[in-house]
Amino acid sequence: MLEKLKTEGDIELFAKYKVDLIKLHQEYAKKLGLFDNKVDHYNQDDALKHLNKKNYYQFLIKEDNQYIGILEYKITKSDIDNSKIIYINVLYIKEAFRKKGIGKKIIKGLQKKQYRIELECWYEMPSNYFYEALGMKKIKTKYMLEPNNE
Repeated sequence: MLEKLKTEGDIELFAKYKVDLIKLHQEYAKKLGLFDNKVDHYNQDDALKHLNKKNYYQFLIKEDNQYIGILEYKITKSDIDNSKIIYINVLYIKEAFRKKGIGKKIIKGLQKKQYRIELECWYEMPSNYFYEALGMKKIKTKYMLEPNNE
């Protein structure tokens, strides 16, 4: 199910899927009337900035002999209590393959590594509900208020 990036083609596909995910973030940000400069200018170079960095792991997700998504995580220390954790930077599954238990299998597999799992999910995206359904606890809510132009 998870395959390490081995070839240039794998790396290109990983970057493409990561850019696709950021475009999805962009759609949800715009629904909230937000224009996230980082998201609006995201490109393949940005998508690959953690490639080959210590404690970062990137995978293609493969199901039925086709690549359907990506996973990127790092082993790091939690901002909450300084414990060693898996921090998921990206878990992206193409829409046609969602709600089939694939994401759940991936999270359950990561749990076997015996680290707590942490991640952030932005813009009220549907993936928030997926993570909550897995039993993850929402520990932070970020709000924003634009300046008053009166």
